[in-house]
Amino acid sequence: MKAAVLLFLACLGGWSSGRQADLPAIKEMRSAAAEWALVNREAARGRLTAPYAAGMRWAAREEIATQARALTPDSPAAPVAAALLALPGDAAPDPIARQVARLKQIEASLEPA
Repeated sequence: MKAAVLLFLACLGGWSSGRQADLPAIKEMRSAAAEWALVNREAARGRLTAPYAAGMRWAAREEIATQARALTPDSPAAPVAAALLALPGDAAPDPIARQVARLKQIEASLEPA
């Protein structure tokens, strides 16, 4: 009986730590997406040069792709990463910002109380 309880607690702890293991990747992905939205907002206002905006977009999308690969297979952030990567580099800022908000919600749900 004692062994069964210990096994159950170990499995429960493993599930929790698996989800928590996604937290750094989610934070990095959220940051990169927020920067991408800002770049696109400022580029639309004519405040950035085209080469600078293109480079920043590329870097943000690369970071999102890298962090998406670091997620656990059943991560709730995986569909958000896919949605971000499906957007064109010069997407309007609002669709990107909506995904950033989704990542923030997921992040908050995984943060320790």
